[in-house]
Amino acid sequence: MLKALITALLLAGTAPAAFAQVASAAVAGAKAPQYEHCILVLGDAYYDGRDVKLEFGQGVKDAPQNPELLQANAAVRKLRSVVAALNYMSSQGWECINVSTLEGVTGHTGYLLRRAR
Repeated sequence: MLKALITALLLAGTAPAAFAQVASAAVAGAKAPQYEHCILVLGDAYYDGRDVKLEFGQGVKDAPQNPELLQANAAVRKLRSVVAALNYMSSQGWECINVSTLEGVTGHTGYLLRRAR
């Protein structure tokens, strides 16, 4: 009886390790998804939305122009609502992955968005 109990405990202890090794091998061969990112920037008035815009690197010298994000920025600026802007971006395939106060800019909040390419 004791021998059967010890054998059962040993088998139970090795099963999770064997499962983890199989899962790791499957993940190691998988290609990581590629994402594009932008930040929905909200100005001083938190929920007012009078100063909502997208930041996607458009101000960087020699940055490639992204017509789709330029159009999304124009649409977001017309919405004048943070929630409406987030809903619009979500409908375009973007997901919010982080929200933070932007350093050095008093009262500005950034919503980090991403979507798979």
